Amino acid sequence: MAAESKPSESQPPPHPLRPLTDDELVRARDIVVEKHGGDGVVLFFRSIYVDEPKKEDLVQFLIAEHAGQAPPASFPRQVKVLFDRVKDGVPQLTEDVVDVGAGEVRRSKAFPPYCQTSYTAVEFGVFHDICVSSEMFQTAMQEFTLPEGFVVTIDPWPYGGLDSDEDVPRYMQGLVYARNAVNDNPDANHYGYPLPIIPVMDFVTKKLIRVDRLATGGKGDSLYPSTPTDKPKKLFEHGKSAEYVPELLDRPLRTDLKPIDITQPEGASFKVHSDNLVEWQKWRFRLGFTPREGAVLHDVCYDGRPVLYRLSFSEMTVPYGDPRPPFQRKQAFDFGDGGMGRAANNLKLGCDCLGAIHYLSSVVTNAEGKPDVAQNVVCLHEQDNGVGWKHTNFRTNRAVVTRLREFVIQFIATLANYEYVFAYKLDTAGGISIETRATGIVSVVPIDEGKVSDYGNVVFPGVLAQNHQHIFA
Repeated sequence: MAAESKPSESQPPPHPLRPLTDDELVRARDIVVEKHGGDGVVLFFRSIYVDEPKKEDLVQFLIAEHAGQAPPASFPRQVKVLFDRVKDGVPQLTEDVVDVGAGEVRRSKAFPPYCQTSYTAVEFGVFHDICVSSEMFQTAMQEFTLPEGFVVTIDPWPYGGLDSDEDVPRYMQGLVYARNAVNDNPDANHYGYPLPIIPVMDFVTKKLIRVDRLATGGKGDSLYPSTPTDKPKKLFEHGKSAEYVPELLDRPLRTDLKPIDITQPEGASFKVHSDNLVEWQKWRFRLGFTPREGAVLHDVCYDGRPVLYRLSFSEMTVPYGDPRPPFQRKQAFDFGDGGMGRAANNLKLGCDCLGAIHYLSSVVTNAEGKPDVAQNVVCLHEQDNGVGWKHTNFRTNRAVVTRLREFVIQFIATLANYEYVFAYKLDTAGGISIETRATGIVSVVPIDEGKVSDYGNVVFPGVLAQNHQHIFA
């Protein structure tokens, strides 16, 4: 989260869990450039964030802090920097831990080629542009005829598990769709028009290596694609649209709902301190944010009692239940492959959050290692969750009832077609709830119109939503 500038010498050292500042990010970046740059080397930065102290050391600090005592020792301000060191076009994935106070790299690790790291938005854009301009891709597209006014768009995907005979340095695949551009609206829904090909690119050489064709049959049909014909196949002749943005809908919006307001006339009951210490009712914790996990709760205490050292979502996977090649590789690990923190939305009042809201932003890095601010990536608010407990004395008919109020720490991430809503909920009864919600648009592939499949549900003419699960850790 965005924090105050670097303290002066007269101020106490920063809390070891305080979020990264712009100055610290730039300092860490410059130290890495000084160590690894030059001699024809280009650095591509992936993430820069606080390197948390070891648990056994930090626990002693927190015990002293809870007791109102001076900490046993201060911690060096260390920052973890993940980057590619590119020389002669070959990237070397590297991780440095930088002591920004001492101006030194404390630890450095170079990963072997088989290690895969997450993709960035810049890489997604590179993949799309290389695909659509590739002669190989354009040749594959000649097998199909799109309706007039439609343009190709590609959703980048991690390559997933390797085939048994593959030795892959770093591949990316893409799900291909068409978008109706007639209305000149870039938000037209391309997921209604999937194409039966998947391009595969070598991300080291930045070259397309093949275009896989997809089976589009239904029950009883082959697991493998049909042989292409000499005559281009016409696609999407049904003429129907599957739009979701209001201005493109073919039906009016609802008008029978009156406004609902969430108000707290005296303001919110929680307090957020400058170093991201959050206090609400009997709860106390520190709020962090990482590119991989999104919002992280540190040192969660209730009524002065430590409850959790660290709370975060660590990973999720989405396996797809379609055995037809190449769908065995359609399995995302969204925290590791994409990063929920990187994909976090800029939350907006009245849409993502209601009521008396406090937003927090995060300092992140761009590909050059320069600071950028991800605005309003976490929202904090209170909400009513109905009756907490109630009892009526049947002898006197007196009822005593208590509402259950919750304090919600929420962030939302968009990864291609899906939105994920993550929330930690602390309540007045001392309970902690962890909530995940999936929304957005289902991941789809083409199916021959008029057919059905054992591997999913037909959700639109020629569009199959494959069976899959979302498994969170």
